[in-house]
Amino acid sequence: MSGVKKYFYFSGLPRSGNTLLSSILNENLDIHATGHSFLPDLFFSMKKTEYNSNRFKNYPCHNNLKNVYKNIIPNYYKNHNVQYIIERGDWITPFNINLLKQVVPNKLKIVILIRDVFEIIKSYLKLCEDNPQFFYNKKYESLDHSTLFTDEIETKVDLIMDKGEYIHTTLYSIYQLKKNNLLKNFLLIDYKDLVSKPKTTIDKIYNYYGIKPFNHSFKNFKKTPIYDDSILGASMHKIMKDKIKKRNYNIELSENIINKYKHLNEILYKWVI
Repeated sequence: MSGVKKYFYFSGLPRSGNTLLSSILNENLDIHATGHSFLPDLFFSMKKTEYNSNRFKNYPCHNNLKNVYKNIIPNYYKNHNVQYIIERGDWITPFNINLLKQVVPNKLKIVILIRDVFEIIKSYLKLCEDNPQFFYNKKYESLDHSTLFTDEIETKVDLIMDKGEYIHTTLYSIYQLKKNNLLKNFLLIDYKDLVSKPKTTIDKIYNYYGIKPFNHSFKNFKKTPIYDDSILGASMHKIMKDKIKKRNYNIELSENIINKYKHLNEILYKWVI
């Protein structure tokens, strides 16, 4: 590796090609593209401790603490001998955007992955169907079924789309970026483009990050992020390693589900135009 290591980021909606994107980028030996990082959780915990610590309030050392924050990411990836770290994480919340602006040594650049909301829902339902121990199945089983007014599929969809769940929080973060005129600073990539025209899409990402183009093969992915999905009850990060292909789900959504959530698709694609 030559020169100073640079740090870029990607985030976005779940089931939108995050693991696939890391696997593609990792074919380039100048890049380390990560799995879903816990660093946003670490920063949040540290900030929470800072705000709540009477000891720190009693003896505040702001410059010292600022040095700690600035060195967390470089030290975390110190042993990766590459030119570019491209980290996946929940970085697009307003809190995390402001934090990254303070700690990233180079210009802040984030790719945001999006996907048709109903395709995301179908992907989750397929995980429910194939994995009895999947956490949304367990959530459903824990409900008092005598109080439910919807069938099993619709109830699970409501759980998936609930406030505080990953889809909702990510859509809210994208809304905040749009509201505050910040979305234009980031690159939005639609899952359908990543799988249907991967070369054009990856070239666009390289251009945005300012990385020299690389001739990807788009098959035989050997450096896929390694997850322990046993804690989730389903293999959520499994990809086809020999090719890029859009997954088709033989799942029909009821008219009630479509009517309940179609506004989210309409709003999402209105935001990104």
